[in-house]
Amino acid sequence: MIQCNTQLELPPIVKYSALSLFFDRFRPCVVRFLQKKKKAEHWLLQPLTESNLQLFVLISIWISCKMHCSRGLSVQSLKSLGDKMITEQLFTVRDFMEAELVFLKVTIVHLGMLFTQ
Repeated sequence: MIQCNTQLELPPIVKYSALSLFFDRFRPCVVRFLQKKKKAEHWLLQPLTESNLQLFVLISIWISCKMHCSRGLSVQSLKSLGDKMITEQLFTVRDFMEAELVFLKVTIVHLGMLFTQ
């Protein structure tokens, strides 16, 4: 995540927000989400590989940019960065779009469970 933030030259609020999104929200939620499900609903979660986690780190940066930057990152620039950073697997633009939906689904499902308890 640090390499991505350095290459993108993002403001501090984006860096903090991305770290918080991934480590405080997504990571604990995905663990609980996978424990409750016998089989993960999406190929990005089953198996949850290092390259898939790296993709979700990029997604947290992307979402953070959407929240805090006047001009967000394009999916093409994110994919280009992913191609440089994630060497074990090549993700397509569509994979990035799907990963954003999975990221949001995992974290929102967890938030929904918190509000219903």
